[in-house]
Amino acid sequence: MNPDQVGRSEWIETFRSRSRRDLRAGWRRLGAAQAGFFLDESWGATHRPDWAKRGLLIWPRGRQWLRLEQRLSWPDGWSNRDSCRARLVLSWWAEQMRLWVDGVLVHEGDLFDTACRWPLPGRCRQGAALDLVLELCSPLHDDGALISSHLDLEPQTAGPDHEGTLLPAALELHLAADGDLPPHWAELDPSGTEAQAAVAAHLHQAEPPRGLLHWLGHAHLDLAWLWPVADTWQAAERTFRSALALMRRWPELRFAHSTPALYAWVEQHRPALFAEIQAASRAGRWEPINGPWVESDCVLVSTASLWNQFALGQDDSRRRFPEWTHELAWLPDSFGFSAGLPAVASATGVRWFCTHKLAWNADNPFPHRLFRWRGRGRSELHSLMLPPIGRRADPVEMLDEQRAWHQATGLEAALWIPGVGDHGGGPTEELLEQIELWEGQAAALPTRAGTVREFLAELEQGDQAWPVWRDELFLELHRGCATSRPDQKRHNRTLERLLREADAVSALLAIAGRDSGSSDWRPLLFQQFHDILPGTSIPEVFDQAEPVWRSARRQARQERDRRLARLPRPEDTAAVWSWWGLQPLASWSPLVRLPAGSWSADAVSLPQQNAAAGGTWVQLPRQHGICSVPLRREPGLTSCAAEPRQAVVITSLGAGAWRVGNGLIELDVSSAGLLALRDRDGRDQLSSSLQLERYRDRDEFWDAWDLAVDYRSQPLGVLCTDSLEWLDQGPLVAHLVLRRQLGASCLRLDLRLKADTPWLELICGIDWRQTHELLRFELPLATPAVRIAADTSGGVIERPAAPMTAREQARWEVPVISWFASQSAAPGGGMAVLLDGPQGVDWSSDRLGISLLRGPTWPDPSADRGWHRQRLALMPFAGSWSDAGVSQAAIAFREPGWCADLPAEQRQWFPSLPFPLTPVGLERHADGCVLKLLNSGSARCRWTPGAGWRVRREADSMSAPAVVITPGELVSLVVDQSS
Repeated sequence: MNPDQVGRSEWIETFRSRSRRDLRAGWRRLGAAQAGFFLDESWGATHRPDWAKRGLLIWPRGRQWLRLEQRLSWPDGWSNRDSCRARLVLSWWAEQMRLWVDGVLVHEGDLFDTACRWPLPGRCRQGAALDLVLELCSPLHDDGALISSHLDLEPQTAGPDHEGTLLPAALELHLAADGDLPPHWAELDPSGTEAQAAVAAHLHQAEPPRGLLHWLGHAHLDLAWLWPVADTWQAAERTFRSALALMRRWPELRFAHSTPALYAWVEQHRPALFAEIQAASRAGRWEPINGPWVESDCVLVSTASLWNQFALGQDDSRRRFPEWTHELAWLPDSFGFSAGLPAVASATGVRWFCTHKLAWNADNPFPHRLFRWRGRGRSELHSLMLPPIGRRADPVEMLDEQRAWHQATGLEAALWIPGVGDHGGGPTEELLEQIELWEGQAAALPTRAGTVREFLAELEQGDQAWPVWRDELFLELHRGCATSRPDQKRHNRTLERLLREADAVSALLAIAGRDSGSSDWRPLLFQQFHDILPGTSIPEVFDQAEPVWRSARRQARQERDRRLARLPRPEDTAAVWSWWGLQPLASWSPLVRLPAGSWSADAVSLPQQNAAAGGTWVQLPRQHGICSVPLRREPGLTSCAAEPRQAVVITSLGAGAWRVGNGLIELDVSSAGLLALRDRDGRDQLSSSLQLERYRDRDEFWDAWDLAVDYRSQPLGVLCTDSLEWLDQGPLVAHLVLRRQLGASCLRLDLRLKADTPWLELICGIDWRQTHELLRFELPLATPAVRIAADTSGGVIERPAAPMTAREQARWEVPVISWFASQSAAPGGGMAVLLDGPQGVDWSSDRLGISLLRGPTWPDPSADRGWHRQRLALMPFAGSWSDAGVSQAAIAFREPGWCADLPAEQRQWFPSLPFPLTPVGLERHADGCVLKLLNSGSARCRWTPGAGWRVRREADSMSAPAVVITPGELVSLVVDQSS
């Protein structure tokens, strides 16, 4: 033998058999002893040849059960002394796993608890045979596999290995650390005593591996996914009780867990358990690693929601665990992170960001393990790419992680966070015994138990040498999450709007010197968990979320209305209706549908138009800031001579085509669709008509998560009907309806243009019955774009319209929150698409695309099916998107004010913001109110609230008449009325 050639194969395999015996070849189907061994069956090699080459035992997907049996005896040549023991080591890819030994169930597992190291009973060592039965249920979405099955011999207790049972594994570690095999070993029989002595001597003389592993127990627990939320509470309780029990038996064990929402549930429903957790925390052995309220999605939630995720999570952590500093955001599994996250997180005291998810990139490996993540507004987070979660204590895996860490960072000490994950579980007795077994073994890496914070504190000493990342952390996978389950996105945006409105009215009450309560954001924030809002859970999760959404909306609406009713108002007002703009926008041009009658404001008649859907369209005077307009109605009087601002004009072009305009925007339309769109100067914005496209979207492993990479090569037809129906025809509103057939699905497309409004509204009503299809809008641009700007969580990001790098090419579908816009070369201009909630979009220099609906079938077989109503708007603009006020226009489109039969006065309650500034939230404060806002533009912006108002940054002590906001800055301002 030549060890240089076969040292890692025959020689080492033979030597390894001293303490490892492969059992794969011995499994037969249960009750089919005459049928041969399962390994010899051909199905796996035919259907999954890649798995078969690795020696996996494979069977078909679809929750099919495989039942295997094997009679197990103590291997010949193995020591049967009491100082040794054997473990049955199994790993699997199966939805359920059950191991029976002599008719007794000894272990259960699933897709997340995927391995075991079961100790064989002592009677086996004395010659008794064991009858094993292994039951495995394949996943619904993937074929099943028994990945490994073998026996390992090891010392009965940790310490000196007098029998040499660990020598084969130690040699494997030595080779994994680039150790050598002496050439003269070719002359040795690897199963003989000389080989054992030679290996022992060689390893004794070898240099120990360099490095260190800093380890702690961890249990990743998704709040919902392939199980409902109710099951999560039970999993959390089991996990927490298990970790505390292990701490009592293993003094060195440290355990870390995230999610303030989980701790809140435990404190309320299991107070004795929570008291134990607090005691362990005070002892420094239980480490809360929190950050946001839940491990939320970070690319589909608005800036307001992301800010509240961190603010509420941080405040709760400081209250429950005051013995720790809380400067850490633990988000190992969320599907990407927006460029604005550093600004939001740092505003709430976070300094460290930890994730593992970017290791899932399908195209371009993320280049850093340790870096400084810098946002636009000078905010920065120390950032750590974590080791894999859900791992055990295999010394080779631990060595591989340390070496990968050292290669990426140059640092010797790496982090290891073992423990069963996804569905909870955490560290196990088997895992801790394996760590203890290898402690002090020269071939194994030294280990050190500790906390996450201790590890981060050591890292921080060299932070100035770290690379700086000035971009989003885009996950090159899961690009369909912005489109799947649009009902969850609709619930999210509706509840968020109500909560922000309730908070704003609470702030107005505080300014007026009246007591006001706070809004409960927790139901919303919980549903923003990264497998709920993206729509990637089983149907029970969404069925159980429905009453939560309804109850939270009802409560938020009632709170808003109660607070509005408590605002000061004249006692003698004759108006019993009012309109409210509850965002401090630079300008409002309200146009609302009210009950039939003749409407006036401040005794001035208002322009109006009969509405085809009932009632009356009424145009109110332009407004600014947070404001209210009292409205009076004279029933029965419907005529009005008041002239509308920027009235809608409709002109027939013949042949069934029409031209509609309001002086700000103009369009041509026919039954064939939207033919042309022009800005206020008459410049064409579309090179051809608006396209509705339909594609095949299937064959991706992560069905609800991923769009098919090649969907554009699989177009499907859209049947255009010769139908154009007018509903409203001006002068305030022009409203027409087009219809399309999409396979078995019907679509109604409403186009609506309002007077004095710079955008065209599109309303899609769809009875969606398709599966594994993708429905999209495509806008062909008349003027090429050079950049694309988009609203993201925590800010605005600009990207090149034509991708230049591999990473830019991988962003062929990205999520946006409320708008995105093309920006043309000088003198500028472009097209903005305003959205009613998060959507998946794409672009090129000559095209904008919006994904509307999908039809995945796993993990929810009926996802996306049913009736959907989706809104978007097309807004041409001149100059830059920032100067044109696109971000504020998106708010006005999404939240066009609110009407109620509530008396009010004509009043500006809060000053307006200039166009480059985007309001995020308005909340009460001891000194008046706090305004959270973003400067989304590229230039400094000075805000002067106006006479009677003063402003300061929250961290400052002195107020001033004005404040300057830097580009990209996300800031909290204290605003109060000066005396």
